[in-house]
Amino acid sequence: MDKKVNIEDIWNESAGEISPRTFRELLSLSKRIEATEARSRRRRNFVSALAIAASLAIVASVTFTLTRKEYSVSPLDSTSNLVADYGQISSITLDDGTVVHLNSGSTLLYPAEFKGGNRIVFLTGEGNFDVAKDPSRPFIVKTAHMDVQALGTSFCVQSYAGDNTVRTTLREGKVKVDVDAVNNKSYFLDPGMQLIYTPSGKTVSLAIVDAEKVMSWENGYLTFSNATFAEIAKSLERRFNVSISYSSDNIRKNSLNVRFVPEDTLEDALGVLTILIPGSKYRIEGNRVYYHF
Repeated sequence: MDKKVNIEDIWNESAGEISPRTFRELLSLSKRIEATEARSRRRRNFVSALAIAASLAIVASVTFTLTRKEYSVSPLDSTSNLVADYGQISSITLDDGTVVHLNSGSTLLYPAEFKGGNRIVFLTGEGNFDVAKDPSRPFIVKTAHMDVQALGTSFCVQSYAGDNTVRTTLREGKVKVDVDAVNNKSYFLDPGMQLIYTPSGKTVSLAIVDAEKVMSWENGYLTFSNATFAEIAKSLERRFNVSISYSSDNIRKNSLNVRFVPEDTLEDALGVLTILIPGSKYRIEGNRVYYHF
């Protein structure tokens, strides 16, 4: 059943006081939306994207101070949102010349025109950013768990609601990452580095990766290194707009390394997984996949 999402209704149901936690609290709505969507994938609509965008718009419509980072976020005039629905990849060139590619199941909130001393956008999902250089105005990507700041660089931020990890991967330049749960410490990444934050344990780790492969999804590739079956299944759900069901009690714990090319169909991808996981099999019924170990 379609449900119209009204920004005013969400605002009236939320606390009237704007605090540094407002953005995180409102973004938590997307986790509930994601859970609901997983139960009713076959009746997909844009409720998820609209609700997330509405939540972000509320935050963008006010001015509040983030004391830990010692800068203010000004209201975003003429806000817009870019949605990449399941099965889609979307791209946009922002007002300053920054190019953004959104992976499936993602939403970006951005101003029609950047004003003030910072260029700030809000992301839920995964996005590749090729940031236009402007040393006088830092470019900041805000997510539910971390802020990523760059002057002119190319990087990827992955912050899907409900995922076990949040990641920032740097391809070129330099970025500063502030994790909400880690006070008084910033992480500076060099090219080829990836920061991984696990919200459940509030832990941060750094890894050396092939950034080109990590960000190659914008060209139709899906690359996984030391990934679990659950992580791969979520990506395939977003890519092919399907629901993959499996028994959590039987998920293999071993890590998988695999790369899917743009020409691969859902059947191709599932077939490769059955080779990597001996004894596993699958069947497809409409838009639902049943995977057995």
